[in-house]
Amino acid sequence: MTHFYSNNNNFIRNVDYKIYDITKDLFSTKSTDGTSHVVIVDIDEKSLSTLGQWPWPRIMLAKLLSKINTYNPSSVGLDIVFPEKDRTSPLEILSFYKEFLHIDASIHGLDEKLQNNDLLFANAIKNTQSALSIYLSDTSKINNECPSIKGIDLSVQGLELQNSSYILCNTPLLSNASNNFGFINTSKDEDGILRRMPLFREYNEQTIPTLALAILQNIDSKIYSTTDNTMNFLNHTISMDKNSNVLLNYYEDNWYKKISALDILNDNVSQDDLTGKIIIIGSSAVALHDQVITPSGKSMAGVQIHVTLIDNILNGTLMVQPQKYKNINLVLSFILSTIMLFLLFTERNVSTIVLFTGTIIVSFFLTLLHCSDGIYISLGYFLIPFVLHFFIITILEIIFEIFERKLYIEELNKSHIALLDSMVHVAEVHDIETGAHIVRTKEYVKRLAQHLYKKGHFRDQLSPTKIEIIYRTAPLHDLGKVGIPDSILKKPGKLTTMEFEVMKTHPMLGVHIINNAINSYSANDFFITGRNIAHYHHEKWDGSGYPEAIKGLEIPIEARLMALADVYDALINKRVYKEAFSYEDTIQIIIDGRGTHFDPIMVDAFLECQDEFMYIAELYADQNV
Repeated sequence: MTHFYSNNNNFIRNVDYKIYDITKDLFSTKSTDGTSHVVIVDIDEKSLSTLGQWPWPRIMLAKLLSKINTYNPSSVGLDIVFPEKDRTSPLEILSFYKEFLHIDASIHGLDEKLQNNDLLFANAIKNTQSALSIYLSDTSKINNECPSIKGIDLSVQGLELQNSSYILCNTPLLSNASNNFGFINTSKDEDGILRRMPLFREYNEQTIPTLALAILQNIDSKIYSTTDNTMNFLNHTISMDKNSNVLLNYYEDNWYKKISALDILNDNVSQDDLTGKIIIIGSSAVALHDQVITPSGKSMAGVQIHVTLIDNILNGTLMVQPQKYKNINLVLSFILSTIMLFLLFTERNVSTIVLFTGTIIVSFFLTLLHCSDGIYISLGYFLIPFVLHFFIITILEIIFEIFERKLYIEELNKSHIALLDSMVHVAEVHDIETGAHIVRTKEYVKRLAQHLYKKGHFRDQLSPTKIEIIYRTAPLHDLGKVGIPDSILKKPGKLTTMEFEVMKTHPMLGVHIINNAINSYSANDFFITGRNIAHYHHEKWDGSGYPEAIKGLEIPIEARLMALADVYDALINKRVYKEAFSYEDTIQIIIDGRGTHFDPIMVDAFLECQDEFMYIAELYADQNV
């Protein structure tokens, strides 16, 4: 699991970057006196526009270094690599004339010391003890013949330094003029933001420091190695990860002190601006394309990265992100997720919420606490798997609850159906004609409702679920007949007016029975649909029905369906008070009742599926049920 997340889940790593950015802002650093130790001598737009575009003749850089040296800086570094000779040097110009134009030219009246710009520049480097830059590469072969490059003696235990196969270094003349070299490579994260810097890399089995360390080695060259990826340097203990990376604490824009190179060449600076300061010569000019993106989203000149690292070291405010915390957090998130899974599936929901909330709060507190000690504990590697597991577990719990609820509802529906069947059975016992009639009428109702739904009628009232409920509750339409005396219910002839009035009370009797069930349990679609069928199945479209004399769409759709099915079945089957009608006569009676007794749309639908009604009538004939 740890291997999976650490090697394959870029999402965790990217979120962890953002969490670090937030915590870093809470611990933004400044030195004790509020002043940077470093001054940037800036080859800025003003200098370029006055002295010409880059690269400048190195005699100009030699003059710049000599001017800087008069201010007695504590150390000087150049954030520039000089891999080729200065082609503007007089000697190089003469060589060019001879090699390409075959002209033997000579220089008269120019001091021999001024004929080689690189020699002048090398002497200035030696006099100021300047640290030079090199560029290490893993992919592109540059010049790898740099015999003067010597690494430092570093024996910090536990480091696994990144090895570089190729190097871009300065000309031998310039390289020999300096004792300290540092690489200027940066290590952008996958999102293109520069958060960390390696302090060391390997080249040709030598340990090479970053430029910031090389500049500081001009002050004290000794790096004291300790254990556990730490070293002592300039009375500061510096912690690194296994690849020697440290996390940078950036400063506000006004922190970085910049002086134009042109102002120094023109002696337009104060002695206090440079004396005792660490000087880095670099460029903020956009045209030179040396820009990086910081966690705040701002673009920053590359030379400021080295300033940031130097100030972080001298202020003791570097941060480190040890690899071990990533692994610990992944394992810890798995353990807590397992505990949370156990709590959820043992239905200890309150304990689960307390564990989740408490863990989030404690993890943030520990992160802030360690950040104050210069350690970022990789909260994202704990938080993302933990939260992800929480949501997965929660979703599984929801699915489990839905499944259980579905089983519960199915059992509840079965109990409703069983209850309805029991209630209908009471009516069957009392009414000898009810059994087959009940079976047929619910089949008629279902088929008619399905046909209407298929044709697109009453889509706001009909659905597959609603149709199933109507089908299940249709047998309740004559439930109230259990309260009708047998002398009336089973009378073999036509009822008298008084007897018919008694018979007309059976819808209200059915409503009373179902309401008692609702009061004992609760209202639901089964009971409400059944009550509507029992209550209104003798209502007529034109309002001449009973018991409420409502009309049209006031009559619930389930009752309108039942009205047609009930009449159809009563007509085609023999009763104690009448003989059976033919199918033709029955259909004509229903057609005649269109718009008076029955909903016109339902009559039209009935005519389209009348053959299926006939099939149902014959399949469930009295003698077959």
